[in-house]
Amino acid sequence: MFKIGTDIVKISRIEKSIERASFLKDVFTEKEAEYCKTSQSFAGIFAAKEAYFKALGTGINTRLKNLEVLHNESGKPYFNGIDNCDLSISHDGDYAVATVILW
Repeated sequence: MFKIGTDIVKISRIEKSIERASFLKDVFTEKEAEYCKTSQSFAGIFAAKEAYFKALGTGINTRLKNLEVLHNESGKPYFNGIDNCDLSISHDGDYAVATVILW
């Protein structure tokens, strides 16, 4: 059985949130923060985490920081330690979107 989750985030909302050190610390791992050079990247990773929990259908049942988004050599995002999953992140204009497929 496949499960799909999608999330869309207004980048300006995340841009304001990442100004707070507590938000960065609670949501993003060190590797994620090092990877992100723009608010678009932060928004994409945030959307990915939200989409993952939507695909699970459980609601957010752990700290977002406990779910880590990494990127392979070609730049494709994936969740660290989760093999039965595919992840796509995109951003354009004012929005970032992520889709997760679980099997």
